[in-house]
Amino acid sequence: MASANQTKRSSFQSTYTSDSFRAVFMGLSWNQIAILSIFLFSGAGSFMNAAVQSMIDAWPQLSPAEVRLVTSLPSLVSLPVTVLIGSIAGKKISYRFCAICGTALIMLAGIAPFFFSSNWMLILFFRALVGVGVGFIAMRNSLILESVPQDQQAKVIGYGSSLMNAGAMAAAPIVGLLAGLRWDFPFLIDILAIIPLEIMVFFLKEPQWNITSAKAALSADSLKAECIPCHTKKGVKCSWRVIYYILMQFIATAALYPLLSGISSYMAANNIGSSFLAGIAISAYGLAGVMINLFFHPLIQRLKTRILGIMCMVFAVGMALILFLPTLPSILTGVVLAGISFNAMMSVFQLYNGKAAGSVLAPVTATFLIASLSLGNFVSVYFINFCHTIFQRSSDIESTYLGSLICYIILGLLSFIIRVAPKEEYDL
Repeated sequence: MASANQTKRSSFQSTYTSDSFRAVFMGLSWNQIAILSIFLFSGAGSFMNAAVQSMIDAWPQLSPAEVRLVTSLPSLVSLPVTVLIGSIAGKKISYRFCAICGTALIMLAGIAPFFFSSNWMLILFFRALVGVGVGFIAMRNSLILESVPQDQQAKVIGYGSSLMNAGAMAAAPIVGLLAGLRWDFPFLIDILAIIPLEIMVFFLKEPQWNITSAKAALSADSLKAECIPCHTKKGVKCSWRVIYYILMQFIATAALYPLLSGISSYMAANNIGSSFLAGIAISAYGLAGVMINLFFHPLIQRLKTRILGIMCMVFAVGMALILFLPTLPSILTGVVLAGISFNAMMSVFQLYNGKAAGSVLAPVTATFLIASLSLGNFVSVYFINFCHTIFQRSSDIESTYLGSLICYIILGLLSFIIRVAPKEEYDL
């Protein structure tokens, strides 16, 4: 069995120039790299952001809210799927099945609208299936907690967040360029999911396989001690701080997402650029997310318990630049500040959740944190309508940008006033 696996691994490595590839990830195992590949298309539901204005122009008989369902519907569908899969992954169905099935569904359903572009309802149906696929792969953080040694978990989660942003960063300008050619070309971007899919097929392992030999070495007493939390799980209470992280991430996502989904419309309304430049702006957001995750550890050491409040204010400054100085340099700068702050906040939520929820509840609450992202993405469509009703600016997107700015200022003030970090953080 071992020799067969070695042969298969050797063959695949020669094809994909494995030595240089693994060097990028600083000695991670192939199984860990396969886990990281799940992150690449975890944001596939939002890849169409740069093409939204092209689709609005191509479908004048539909309202902008109906067209924006292309990006928000996958998030809505992924929410219940995420919760369901989070409760049964690794128990009733394997993590490997979830990862491979979800990525394959994203690829096939993602490109399908290109072939059925004359029927909007059918397009939305396939976008819903993309949401199902995204929900399947939302178990990625739980898989890390089950598969990766504890001393490497923070590093792998950080790499995963960077890859998620790298996927969005690479997709945005390509989608923008394709949208400039024809409105339905951007759907073809999901064909690239074949790359992480092949990596998973060859290298992704189920966590139980990794601990089989370790179990044999453990004594019966140590095994019994490890199993105790599972039996007492029902008696564990969820900290109010964990609930706060989930709610704050939901609100922050609902206020963030219009920045990305509306950037092409906002730039077009202000005669700033094409769909391609909108894609560049979204790519700048992704690049900021990659960079902040690489420097996340020293950042949180320096800012400590003030990090959530400071990041909210950084986001507000970015939104002010975009809203009050609508030029290309200001928009790019504002998007970068938004990318830095929101992605840092996501990492903080995951880190704080692990400490506040404890080892028993952390995998479950991590799933709800991901689900709050999906729900926030969907609710952002209604957040746009709400903000335009309140502020009545020249466009609904401009009204929403003002609403997002105010929302983040409020979240920042709350984070400064309330002791939201885990209790042990205040003792450092």
